[in-house]
Amino acid sequence: MKKLSSLEIIQKISVHPNADKLELSTVLGFQCIIPKDQYKEGDKIIFIQPDTILPDSKWCETYKKYSPKRVKCVKLRNEWSEGIIVPLDLVNHLLSSNLVVGEDYSKELGVIKYDPPVPQDLQSKGYLPLGLGKTDEERFENLEDKIPFGAIVDVTLKIDGQSCTYYYDFDKKSFGVCGRNLEIIEDSVNNYTLHIPKIKDKLIEFCESLEVSLAIRGESYGQGIQKGDHNPYSKLSKSFACFSVYNLKERKYEHKGSKFYYINVCEELGLETVPIIEEGVVLTKELIEKYSTGLKKIDGQSFEGIVIKHSNGSFKVINKYYDSFKP
Repeated sequence: MKKLSSLEIIQKISVHPNADKLELSTVLGFQCIIPKDQYKEGDKIIFIQPDTILPDSKWCETYKKYSPKRVKCVKLRNEWSEGIIVPLDLVNHLLSSNLVVGEDYSKELGVIKYDPPVPQDLQSKGYLPLGLGKTDEERFENLEDKIPFGAIVDVTLKIDGQSCTYYYDFDKKSFGVCGRNLEIIEDSVNNYTLHIPKIKDKLIEFCESLEVSLAIRGESYGQGIQKGDHNPYSKLSKSFACFSVYNLKERKYEHKGSKFYYINVCEELGLETVPIIEEGVVLTKELIEKYSTGLKKIDGQSFEGIVIKHSNGSFKVINKYYDSFKP
């Protein structure tokens, strides 16, 4: 489970170049703006991650004025700030006395993950089956020393749509379709089942021929999905773009270098993939910074972010400009 609000340490505090009453702090890999002289390096605090929802509680009334819908990236005096730093004395009454650095305390604080709205008329069979988890890449800021700098990677576009999965279980001879949180009834009518005709038969034939159980995971996008002037993909015709393949039997994602890497599988099936921006490049800090804060647009269009894929995994880089405009 990803951390939403955890006990962390302020690693660094530096001068805000454009504000006398503010400072720049570093927590994990995030830069967060704080009031001057309120904290010092080494202080233990509660750090609330971006893309979370604050509860209707007294301790966070002040913070909710600035993050009424979700905690997101903001720019203050020309410097980026992500997440919220909360002093321990403000929430100590909600927490145990045996706090551990790095542990998540979202349940105690009432902080939850922000998920885009799901259609209310969605017909589901139940929760995600066969060990499938939610499609949610880890942010690079949370990985710290686990980022494999120097590795050869692919850089893919992160499309702002609805997470969608199509699977075939070879042993049970069963096909299914899922949204982000639920398995969907196959003969229902919605943005998830819309793409079954172009995927189902091809996926079954592929899995049967190789005696393998796979889940094709990707993004359903197009008109009416994640609407907004900031989202270029909400203006296109409805479609599906694959971004990963999950091996159901081995319970693992197929990464770069695997014969079941999503690019290889989609070539065989004739399926659309998310755009590949850079292929076979060296992973550097400069590469991450380019897509985090260096670019506002790619090919003239705003973008939610990227996913960097390497031989042992993947992670996402959210574009701060896009996130600041997103509701």
